[in-house]
Amino acid sequence: MAGDAHAALQLGRLLCLTASDPQEPGDGEPTWPEEHWLRVAVEAHPNDVEALTMLTGRVAQQISYWESVLEMNPDVMAEYGEDVGTIRQRQIEAEDLYARMHAAGPLDHAEAGLDELAMLLGVRSTKGKPATEGAYSFYVWEDEGWSGSVRHSATIVASDADEIRWACDEWLALSEGGVGGDPTLTTYVDGVELSSIDLGQYLIEGTMPWDVVPVPELTGSRLPAGLPVPGCGLYYGFSCGAD
Repeated sequence: MAGDAHAALQLGRLLCLTASDPQEPGDGEPTWPEEHWLRVAVEAHPNDVEALTMLTGRVAQQISYWESVLEMNPDVMAEYGEDVGTIRQRQIEAEDLYARMHAAGPLDHAEAGLDELAMLLGVRSTKGKPATEGAYSFYVWEDEGWSGSVRHSATIVASDADEIRWACDEWLALSEGGVGGDPTLTTYVDGVELSSIDLGQYLIEGTMPWDVVPVPELTGSRLPAGLPVPGCGLYYGFSCGAD
């Protein structure tokens, strides 16, 4: 059982970086494929801080996503079985998960990300705390394109070089080469931009030859899986939007 729970956690972490399960690809809209596996891990080990952190962060991101959809195009909500009530249900669950995570004892170097998550969920005041934008090192993949006056974007935030490569490959396969623009990969070390690579120059028929792309290794404290980047409006994992 312990092995199954660990495997579920690792699969859930990987699927956080995708729009849909690679075994069941969709149309590019997020289906939160990690949620099932993270719930399996939490159910097996209710006090597993890593699993609680990832599940809390992803539920928080779902709240943010559906709130944006509600604001921009509320008529679409019903097509996905979503409404103000389902958003509120997620909010209640996220607050409970956050409390359980805090009680279990946060991960190392997690305080800044937890403060950001608390602010996003409105569960704890961070007033008077110093800014923590430089707390973490991480990668950001960004892909965007325009449809008329609407900008569509996909973003992947990860803290491991192999994971960001895998996630980018999955997105390129799902989106058939991207959403129209030239994707970029930006590396941040301790919150400071270290490099930004225009990946469009490397793309070959919608695939990325990573052996020739100079992806820097991360140093410093890596962004804990599941937590948002303080002060940046970025969540760990895959996210998409339109504005």
